[in-house]
Amino acid sequence: MTVKTILATYQEVVARKKLTPGQQKALLAAIELFAKQGYDATSTAQIASWAHISEGTIFKYYPSKEQLLLAVVELLTNDLLPQLQAEFLAKVVASDKVALPALVRVIVTDRLAFMKANQQLLRILLQEGLMKPKVRTLVSQGFSQSLKANGEVFTRFLTLVNHRHPDYEPAVIIRLILGPLVTYFSQRFILAPDLAYNEKRDIDLMVAQIVAGLS
Repeated sequence: MTVKTILATYQEVVARKKLTPGQQKALLAAIELFAKQGYDATSTAQIASWAHISEGTIFKYYPSKEQLLLAVVELLTNDLLPQLQAEFLAKVVASDKVALPALVRVIVTDRLAFMKANQQLLRILLQEGLMKPKVRTLVSQGFSQSLKANGEVFTRFLTLVNHRHPDYEPAVIIRLILGPLVTYFSQRFILAPDLAYNEKRDIDLMVAQIVAGLS
């Protein structure tokens, strides 16, 4: 299964935005280096060198490295997240003929593949989101706004996974599904990456946990 990465989609989004060449180069270099090296380990001088622009060009648009990070995250949450979310929801809704356990397995398998393909960038978002309130706010607001933008297909998604508990709020359903996935991702790729993992077994366990919560 080929998974389109956030970085590849981000390049497409940046190309569509009304940005100066300097802004485009700064944003693309920043997201790539933040993903490869981590935010703290990346300097604006490195970003400038990678982008083939002067450090002064970066500071012209983004007075600090943190403001450059916020610009990267804002573009992710406002422009890219709704697109990625719509593609995922459409994929799940297309599986509406299967039973709940099979549907949950589609969700878990798809999202885990997405997380693995984008693990470096997602790691940065999780870590910086925990430490920087502004990043956390952007991610939270972007997630809520993208759900509104994809309201129709999201409603169909909720109907599929939530027919046994119509009293559950959307936030509860999202937590039941994402909770095990985010916990597993954090353990495997951030907290304890050196441990041995049995992915097939772990997927089975996550599916069982989510199905139990929705049943």
